[in-house]
Amino acid sequence: MQQKIVGVKKLFDENGEVTFGGWSKSPLFEYNKEQYQAPNKLCEKDCYYISNNDVGLYIAVETKGIELVIKIIFVNYKEGRVARDYISKKFILNLSNLPEAGNSGEFAYTDKKIAITLTNTVEGRYIKCDFIDFANYKNLYVKLLIKKLPGESMNIVAPFESSKKNFFFKRFVTKFTANGLISFGGTEYRFDEENSYVYFDWSRFCLPRKRMYQMLNGIFEANNHRFAINLASRVGDNRKGSENCFFLDNKLYKIGKVKVQGNDSRYDKNWEFRNESEGIFITFTPTVNYGELLSCKCEKDIVVFGRLNGHITNSQLGMIELENKPAHMIFTTL
Repeated sequence: MQQKIVGVKKLFDENGEVTFGGWSKSPLFEYNKEQYQAPNKLCEKDCYYISNNDVGLYIAVETKGIELVIKIIFVNYKEGRVARDYISKKFILNLSNLPEAGNSGEFAYTDKKIAITLTNTVEGRYIKCDFIDFANYKNLYVKLLIKKLPGESMNIVAPFESSKKNFFFKRFVTKFTANGLISFGGTEYRFDEENSYVYFDWSRFCLPRKRMYQMLNGIFEANNHRFAINLASRVGDNRKGSENCFFLDNKLYKIGKVKVQGNDSRYDKNWEFRNESEGIFITFTPTVNYGELLSCKCEKDIVVFGRLNGHITNSQLGMIELENKPAHMIFTTL
C-alpha cells in the first residue's frame, strides 16, 4: 500500500542509512547528504524540460563524485527535427555542486565548448547556456527564468531491501513557467507565462547495480487546463510510493501500478499504459516524419518524441481526454 507522508523527514538516519519509503505532495524529505558516509557514490541529477507549441528543450546535469555529464536536446516540433549534444567529463577537481535547495544555490561549468549556469533564487531558477557548435551544427544560446507558481509536487523515497545504503529519491515538479529565449542557429524562440510549459525532474540515488529505466513524460494544455504526466519503471522498493502520477493545474493526483506494453528494442512502435481499476487507458505513438523517427541518442539516454491519445478517469475530476498531445519517452540506464 502506498504511504503518504505528511511530516518532515531526513533522508538519512544517524548511520547514513535510508530506513523508510513513501511519498508526499510537497518536498518534505530533507536531503541531508552530509550524513551519508560515501558521498562520492551519490548520483545527483537536475533535469529541465521547457517547451512551447513550436519547440522543446531538454537540459540534464548529472554528477557523481568528480564525474560530470551535461545533456541537451533541442526539438523543433513544427519542422520535425531534433538536435542533441553532450559534455562528459570523468575527472573534474572542484566540481560545482548542484543546488541543494529550491530557492538558493548555483551550479556553474565552463570549458571551450560550453558555459552553463543553473541558479536557484526565491524568484525562480535562472538557466543560462552558451553552447558552441551545438550538435556540430550551430550555436545554441539559452537565457530563461523558470518562474515558480503555487502548486504541489511528486516526492518519493524508495529504499532497497538488500542494503539500507542504497536508495532512489525523486521529485517531479510542474509548477513553473518560462520567460526568456532560446536561440539556435540565429533563430530566436520566445517563451512567456502564456505559451510555456515546464517540468523539473530532480533525483538523487545510489543503486546496488545498474538498471534500465523508462519514463513517459508530457506537459501541455488539455480541456483548458494545464496537464502533466509522469509514469516510470520501478526503481527500488516502491510499494509505499511509486512515482506514477499526473497533475491538473499543478495539483497532484497519484496513480497506482500501471501495466505497460511496448518493445524497448523498437522505439518506432506504440507503447500502451493501462490501469483498468483507475480508468487509465493511454497510448504513446512515436512521431515519424518522412520515414524518420523523431528521436535521438544523447550520451546513454534515448529520447523518443511522440503523441498521447486516450483518457484518464478520476473520481474527483471525471474523464480527462487526451487527444494527440505532445509527450516523450526516455530510455536510459541508472
